[in-house]
Amino acid sequence: MKRIACIGNFDGVHQGHQLLINRVVELAADKFTTAVITFDPDPETVFARKKIEHLTTLKQKKEYFYSMGIEEVIVIPFSEEISYFSKEKFIESFLNSFNLDTLICGRDYRFGHRGEGNSDYLVNTTKKNFKVEVLEHVLYNNEKISSTMISNLIKEGNLDLAKELLNHDYHIEASVLNKKVITENVLPLQGKYPVLVNSEELTLDNETIDYPDKKKVRIVFR
Repeated sequence: MKRIACIGNFDGVHQGHQLLINRVVELAADKFTTAVITFDPDPETVFARKKIEHLTTLKQKKEYFYSMGIEEVIVIPFSEEISYFSKEKFIESFLNSFNLDTLICGRDYRFGHRGEGNSDYLVNTTKKNFKVEVLEHVLYNNEKISSTMISNLIKEGNLDLAKELLNHDYHIEASVLNKKVITENVLPLQGKYPVLVNSEELTLDNETIDYPDKKKVRIVFR
């Protein structure tokens, strides 16, 4: 069965990402397989050559995708070598091999070496073997909702607005060692925040929490 898919990094799976995913499910209408195409590691991490904090891990992203009706998650193993692929080679090596009926992307989607490919190119190129649908940005105060915007809100301690733009609770995957919260997710830099730690009501205070040492915990910001 052919696929209807959307493509992107999807950090946070926020309102803008949800628009793409919901369109995939709507367009598939039980006639096509619903899919998300994403990358691991995050291309930004490869370019920066260092670890970067994210709103969501790949595991968290998949949980959101499946809960929204996505049946398959196609993960492109991003590398420095792939970052040098031309826009034509990226389509030929990846997108044309995914048995797509339609690919859905955001207006600002870019791909290929130095982002030489964009949504307009995807629509117009004869190199592809699938249809393309481009969706416009979701805005907040006339500004595009983005993962960077939400990350900055969380770091500033504005969890209420961050959760509004995410359209879901913000939660992190972490471990606790000597009351210190260790995570790859973005954390508020200062302040005290009510949280649920494995369903227990506690307070996170400047990245510390009164909780026994544990390798895996789920911390949900209230």
